[in-house]
Amino acid sequence: MNGLRALAAAVLLAGCVSLQPRPDETREVASLLADYRRVATLPAEEQRRAAAAAQQSYDKAADDATRLGLAMALLLPHAQTRDDARAQALLAAVTPGSEGAPSPRYDLAQTLLSLIAERQRQAREDQRRLEALGRQAREDRRRSEEMQQKIESLRAIDRDFRRKSQ
Repeated sequence: MNGLRALAAAVLLAGCVSLQPRPDETREVASLLADYRRVATLPAEEQRRAAAAAQQSYDKAADDATRLGLAMALLLPHAQTRDDARAQALLAAVTPGSEGAPSPRYDLAQTLLSLIAERQRQAREDQRRLEALGRQAREDRRRSEEMQQKIESLRAIDRDFRRKSQ
């Protein structure tokens, strides 16, 4: 009976251990985030070089870590290499943890996908506002031109009236 309890406890303990993210993956994600923060502050040329290095790493070994690194390089806010669509494709390919274990890589990929989706939604909303403002400006211009024509017509009528009354 005690042996059965010990075995059950060992199985439960092993199950709990498997639900913890792997420490190396957690450190890897922390390192990716630190690199992103550092590179985001660099001048454009250095950001371009960092993106090229991320691409080379990905080309050598297309795994979840290099996929995340390249996606993050493509998401730098002011970089010339920014490519949300490609970053989305890379992030969507990051695999979840095995056997239900949490995966910091997967969690980061999902968070970045959510941020991209929100940024795209905001961009669409901004575009709709801009188009509405453009329509309003055209309508205002049309009304202004109509008013100007009416004023010119009234001036012409006034001139004709003055000529006739003299």
